[in-house]
Amino acid sequence: MIGRLRSLLRQTFGSRFLRQSTTLQAAAAVNAASNLVGTVVLANVLGVGELAIFYLAVSSYSLLWSLMNLGLASVATSRIAANLQAGRQERMIGWVGVLLRLSFALAGTAFLVGLVAIPSVAEAYFRENGARIGQLGALLMLVPLLDVPRIAACSAMQAERRMLALARVDMGQELCRLVLVVAGALAFGNAMGPVAGSLAASVAGSLIALDTYRRERKSDSSALPMMVTAARSRSVPAKLALREGVKVGLVRNIDSLGMQTLPTLILGGIGDQKWVTYLRFAQRMIAMARLFMQGINRTALPALSELAGVKDLVGLRRLYWRASLYSGGAITLGLVVSLPLLPYLIRFLFPESYWEPVWLLSLILAPGLAIVSFSVANDVFYLVTGQMRVAIWISAVGLVVNTVAIAALAWYFPRIGVALGLTFTCFFSLVHMGYAFLWFRRNDHLFLRERADGAVVAGTAADVAAR
Repeated sequence: MIGRLRSLLRQTFGSRFLRQSTTLQAAAAVNAASNLVGTVVLANVLGVGELAIFYLAVSSYSLLWSLMNLGLASVATSRIAANLQAGRQERMIGWVGVLLRLSFALAGTAFLVGLVAIPSVAEAYFRENGARIGQLGALLMLVPLLDVPRIAACSAMQAERRMLALARVDMGQELCRLVLVVAGALAFGNAMGPVAGSLAASVAGSLIALDTYRRERKSDSSALPMMVTAARSRSVPAKLALREGVKVGLVRNIDSLGMQTLPTLILGGIGDQKWVTYLRFAQRMIAMARLFMQGINRTALPALSELAGVKDLVGLRRLYWRASLYSGGAITLGLVVSLPLLPYLIRFLFPESYWEPVWLLSLILAPGLAIVSFSVANDVFYLVTGQMRVAIWISAVGLVVNTVAIAALAWYFPRIGVALGLTFTCFFSLVHMGYAFLWFRRNDHLFLRERADGAVVAGTAADVAAR
């Protein structure tokens, strides 16, 4: 028994998946610390009202971008990884190129639409500060355009599983964001400061990513193409990328709308606008643990895609549940350990007026984070198994149900209602895991076959086809 346990631990902690996840989780730890420092500085430099205007401007821009953005990066990463595994170099280059071209086109279109739509809608919706929120939200529509080079470079490096390079990009951009946002807040003294800092940070992030990409290309083991060469490639039709991107984008954008954008806008329009700041700070305190999901999620996508590319369905199922368990277990344990210390941390970091609201909202949000932390590989599962239509339906139903619940709770509880609704939304994520469980169970005939003596042996789709 002890020997089997040692073997299991050696296999787990020596796995390539865990090593790569740990690399990105270390970067996530730096990002969490940077986010926390930035939050503390903004709380002490800007007032609650100015921060609420900034956060509502971010949500206004995010709402429009979510409606226009597609899941091109996730699709491209998956396809680049699969083509690399299969040795299809030209096809791999084509996916990098189509990601670049379509991302620029979508971001540019969104910016032009945002200049017209956001100011007028914000002024009509918000009962106070609508004009300022709209102007800042329209300005933030530049962020997707400035982020395109970084997204394309990181997608290709992620597909080739160059996690150390990704970690360097993440940490570099986050540290630049911290310095530039704080500098902007100090220079302007109002909501315009962090907006200007965010735009500058997007430029810095793209420059860092392109420089890192150039260095990684020099590696003997690298198959990464030159960006100029990729941009000229037409081996992947734009229609194919758009068709797949729409499916993935719908799922991810629906989840983002339901968890982040719409709750903030509902609180700003229906509830107490100042509590937008308290809610964001509570989310930041609680969600520091959630940043560790990024390492597992970004490792899971190329890993699962490689397994799907060679039709290793046994490995696919095993890796899905392993990724879910690693993420959920680590974050839940972190919450159990850190939650009793959170009141002291809040008192140490923030002005006194923040103490009670941030702690109350943190308590409400914590159970939801523990539940949703087990859902790290859901979107990857849907993508590599071809079940995106089911994911879209589940997410669409969840968006309607959860938004109604959040709005109703915000109406009855203007200050804490949105936080209660967000926790309810997190519990809805269990529906996705339930479907994954049923799908794997329904397709057992693809995973297992029996020997003549009755022993069960792992099989693959190739085995099934051969038989």
